[in-house]
Amino acid sequence: MPFEVMEKIIVHLAKISVVEAFRMKIVCRFFNEAGKTDEVYKHMELDGLQYRVWSDQKHAVVNKCIKMRNPNILFRNGLCTLLYICILMNLFFLEAEHEGKTMLEEASALGHLDSTFVMGMMLMAEGRHRKQEALDMLNNAYRIANGK
Repeated sequence: MPFEVMEKIIVHLAKISVVEAFRMKIVCRFFNEAGKTDEVYKHMELDGLQYRVWSDQKHAVVNKCIKMRNPNILFRNGLCTLLYICILMNLFFLEAEHEGKTMLEEASALGHLDSTFVMGMMLMAEGRHRKQEALDMLNNAYRIANGK
């Protein structure tokens, strides 16, 4: 089987179950090499990835996903940054709000629908002048989600 085909299979599997993608890597050296490519880390969904404690291994996987601009990581980091800002907003003037929005915008541009939804809701909250932009963004996300 060509390397590129195996890489695509592991990328698809990593989107569904990162645990199974990592299990597939231990089958043989060929699968292991195909599972180490940047494309796998760029698209993997980290929901199922569990470690007993925060470990160097988990840290390495998450950092590789960040480096590859994984939309799932961008979404989580952007949303966490914004939530952190909301909690501390009364105490400090934080400049991290822009960074959080930037991560969500990038994840949205990469096709991450949850990010698009959050960005649309944030635009709606900014007022009437952004309402049409928000509606267009949410309508496009709806069409993409329904395959239209």
